[in-house]
Amino acid sequence: MPNLILTKDSSASEIKRYFNAILKLSKSNNEYPVNLDEVWMLVYGRKSDAVETLQRDFIENVDYQVLRQNPQNPLGGRPTNEYHLSTSCMEFFIARKVRPVFEVYRQVFHKTVESIATKSVTISDKIKVADWLIKALNLNESSKLLLAKSIADPLGLPTPDYTPSKGTLRSCAELLKEHAAPLSPQQFNQRMIQRGYMSELTRPSSKGSVKKFKSIIGDGLLYGENQVNPNNPKSTQPLYYADKFGELLMVI
Repeated sequence: MPNLILTKDSSASEIKRYFNAILKLSKSNNEYPVNLDEVWMLVYGRKSDAVETLQRDFIENVDYQVLRQNPQNPLGGRPTNEYHLSTSCMEFFIARKVRPVFEVYRQVFHKTVESIATKSVTISDKIKVADWLIKALNLNESSKLLLAKSIADPLGLPTPDYTPSKGTLRSCAELLKEHAAPLSPQQFNQRMIQRGYMSELTRPSSKGSVKKFKSIIGDGLLYGENQVNPNNPKSTQPLYYADKFGELLMVI
């Protein structure tokens, strides 16, 4: 980090040097490249105050890492801890205390939000995404129609109100119960996967984890279709033709 004290009266050149240093740190392969001993004096009068803030407002081994030095000092000295910060932790550590730095972050944030809000999505972009979804998720005709309507309706373009039916579609849980099959829906899905009639796909969840969902593939599409999941449009809901389900049970 640059050897400078950042205050509310910091000059433009000092602020620039700070951001250049942050840029350099962000390119480091080290997850925790900033030693607290080199930066605490930028905004705190005592190191103990900086450590207290770090431990209170941040998460160890996520935002910072502690290297415990001399746990058993033979000379009788007190153990010392060395704190190493991630770049994002360092940025917040400084920005929340120094107004000129915070103002730069605020301006960049608003400019980014404005750019995202005003970015125009073309019809071509929408069609490309819809085409990718149809192929990636093996969507059935009714789901394709829903995608088409989402693009065409705002433009006032006509689309069909329905697609030709290939049979009554129902969930495997309903049909397994109706056929008194000795399989749970989970066991049924596993056999479909083993047969090569189904694949397991993933999507990111709103909490950052990964959610799994099923999609009928290959010859499995002779016995059912993939509808867009009404609970999440990024995944599919396999449904099966009621009049072909008995035959499917015999195959798997």
